[in-house]
Amino acid sequence: MLKHSSIVILLAVFAMPARASSPDAWQELWQKSERACLTASKFRQAKSNVLVEFQDSIMRIVEGRHPQPHMNNAPGTKYCLYNKKSGRTELSEPSAP
Repeated sequence: MLKHSSIVILLAVFAMPARASSPDAWQELWQKSERACLTASKFRQAKSNVLVEFQDSIMRIVEGRHPQPHMNNAPGTKYCLYNKKSGRTELSEPSAP
């Protein structure tokens, strides 16, 4: 968990300031990014937390259970980068220490 905290701090330092928008527009964007990241992760019991918002993207941590039989329902974590303009997601697993 300490590694996640370090990443959060590092990314927050480099995050771009947000542009002004209506609260409803922000809520809709955050919901879209969450749905897209949860779906892309393919985890069972997936949960998402917002990590950092950048000018063109939102980065989330998605945690859940691996659905593959050989993974035996093991817990997993993925980083999800959601592009605000295209709605595309890019996933990456945390690197091992």
